[in-house]
Amino acid sequence: MKKKLISALVLAVALTTSVTAPLAAENSVQEKKENVFSAKDIMFYKTISDNPAQERKMAKGEHKEAIKLVEDYIKANGLSIVTDLDDPDYQKFVMSLGVAFDEFSEEDMKKIISFVKFIDYYENHAQNNKLKGFKNKLENNASLSEQETAELSSLLPASPNDPSTAENAEVSGDIISPMTVYSNGYDNIKARDYAYKWWDGRNPLYDYYAYKKGCSIYDKSCWSKWNDCANFVSQALYAGGMKMRYGSSYTSSASWSNGVVPSYTWGGAHNFYTHWKARAGVASSVSALQTGDAVNADFTGDGSIDHTALITKNTGSYSSNKYLTQHTTDKKETTTLATWYNSGYKVYGYEMDKASN
Repeated sequence: MKKKLISALVLAVALTTSVTAPLAAENSVQEKKENVFSAKDIMFYKTISDNPAQERKMAKGEHKEAIKLVEDYIKANGLSIVTDLDDPDYQKFVMSLGVAFDEFSEEDMKKIISFVKFIDYYENHAQNNKLKGFKNKLENNASLSEQETAELSSLLPASPNDPSTAENAEVSGDIISPMTVYSNGYDNIKARDYAYKWWDGRNPLYDYYAYKKGCSIYDKSCWSKWNDCANFVSQALYAGGMKMRYGSSYTSSASWSNGVVPSYTWGGAHNFYTHWKARAGVASSVSALQTGDAVNADFTGDGSIDHTALITKNTGSYSSNKYLTQHTTDKKETTTLATWYNSGYKVYGYEMDKASN
């Protein structure tokens, strides 16, 4: 019996080594690419002008109705958010309304989307200030620390030349998602079912963001204090069998993990994009996306990814056949990818069956 136990342990160690070695090598290659930056690599986000004070003044007039709609929504939902265009919490909340299509009338939603797009550009001033700091340091031939390099990698905007997912014409054949476990071990139905279970709740096993905000994950009023879209989709992907990855640190785009501190790629929409575009690739067309596939939205096409959702029902190849389940705002299949395209959003979809695992 003892001999059999030792043999089993040896076999387990061998199997573990055979699985993790290629993974470590892959992460090493990816991080090596991350760690080489020069000043010319720094790209800045698009802004409306170089004068944020003037933009803020303009917004109070041009987006007056939308600002009032947001204030009324905050009051109706009993939220403690103050109207302040320079407050990151207010900015994040406004951005979350970019997918709240069934919370407002069609006419009001157009006003909301216009204001959301303004905020998307307006908040880029702060992002660009951070990028200028990195650029100045590199221009002065100073080297970046490992932490700074990872932060810069996650901060850079998506290039306009990077592939996105096109809303193309319908293709022939029945592509309704089957119940399947893909060859990489991902079970799209388990991911879907996780999303169904938690779409209007918060799993207490993932309470880091509530803890960080100083409130209880069991308190619904706490949920509005952070944007939970990427965190929710990451949980669903993990429930479906996608394995965690560990890079040099939790800030690295090679990491995708939930530990004492979740990786940036686990809980941030932009960081989620930097990880999955490398790990799964970006689907060229919406017709390729299935149940259990993740999607990102860039509201203005400025290169800053704004939202993450999961396709939980697929009835065909059109964008209107791809039903979304998401957090912030919490919705189960009330909208489809068509609403994103119709709003002028840039879409990035990931075929999870093609992801390395």
